[in-house]
Amino acid sequence: MSGRVAVVGLGRMGLAVAACLARNGFAPLAWDIDPARTGLASDEGAEPCATAQALCGALGPAGPALWFSAVTDGDALGAVCFGDAGEEEGDGRMATGIVPHLPAGSVHVCLGTIGSACAEALAERHRAAGQYFVACPVFGRPDEAWAGDLTAVVGVPPALPVDRLAAVREALAAFAPRVFEVPGPAAACAVKLAGNGLIASAVAALTEAMSLVRAHGVPAALAHQVFTAKLFRGPVYEGVGQAVARSVERVAAGEDSPADAPGFTIALGLKDLRLADEAARASQVAMPIADAARARLDAAQAAGQGGRDWGTLAEALAVAQPVTKR
Repeated sequence: MSGRVAVVGLGRMGLAVAACLARNGFAPLAWDIDPARTGLASDEGAEPCATAQALCGALGPAGPALWFSAVTDGDALGAVCFGDAGEEEGDGRMATGIVPHLPAGSVHVCLGTIGSACAEALAERHRAAGQYFVACPVFGRPDEAWAGDLTAVVGVPPALPVDRLAAVREALAAFAPRVFEVPGPAAACAVKLAGNGLIASAVAALTEAMSLVRAHGVPAALAHQVFTAKLFRGPVYEGVGQAVARSVERVAAGEDSPADAPGFTIALGLKDLRLADEAARASQVAMPIADAARARLDAAQAAGQGGRDWGTLAEALAVAQPVTKR
C-alpha cells in the first residue's frame, strides 16, 4: 500500500483515532466537513486537509490507500463514500464521494456502527469500484479512544489481500489493542449491535434495580457496591453503573443531571438497537430482552430526552413516565 493513512469524520471518536495514529508515527491525513474539527486534528499531529478533494489528492497517487471513517450512520457514510443522500458541493465534499477518487485496491475501514445490511451494500459498491470495505466497529468510550484502548471487531472481506490485511492490523494497533477478526462486514456489524444491545439491557436493568433499592431506603451507591463487589464486574456494570446510581439518587432528590457532555446518548443507543432489531428480523432471531430495553429508550426519546447520556436513563424516564405517589 502507499504508506499513507487517512481519517474521515473527526467527531469525538474520529479525532481520538487520528491523534493515536499520529502519536504512533503514521502522520495521518485528516478531514471533516466541519473545518473546526479538521483544525483540531492538526493540533493533534495529523495533516489537515481543507477539502475531501485535497485528501484524495494526497492519499491516492502513490498507490492503494488505507483510510478510516468514523461516521455516525449509514446514510452519512454513503454520502462520504459515494455522494449519496443529496450531497451538495461547495462545502468541501464531492458530489461523487471519496471512493471514486481513490485507486483500485484501496481499503476503507469503517469504525462507525452501521447496520449489517448497510455494510453488505457498501461492501458490494466498493467491490464494484475495485476497492475493499472493511467493517470494523469499535467498543469503547471517547476517553478510552484517546488512551488508545479500544476493542475492534474486524469484518475481513474474503478477497482482501494479505498485505492489505496486514496494513489494517498495523494501523489498528495504534488505538485498539484488542482486535477480533470475523468473516465479513455483516458479521462484524452483528457483533457490535449485539454488544450494544447487551449494554443497553444492562443500563435498563441497573436503572430498575437501583430504583427498587432506593425506594426501600438503600442508597443507590451502596447497591452499586454490592452488585459490583463480585457478582457483576467490568466496565459496564462498574463504570456505567456508577452513572446510573447517581442518576437514581438525583431522581429521588428531585434534581437533574449536570450539564456535562454526554458520553453516549440515549438517541444513539436507540439507533443501534433499531439496527440490531433489523438484523435480528432478517436472521429470524428473537431478541425480546433487547426489545424491552429499546422500549425504555424509545419512551425517553419520545419525551425529548434523547440527548441525555444513557447512564441517566432514570432521569429521562422520570420525565417520560412520571410516577405519582399515593
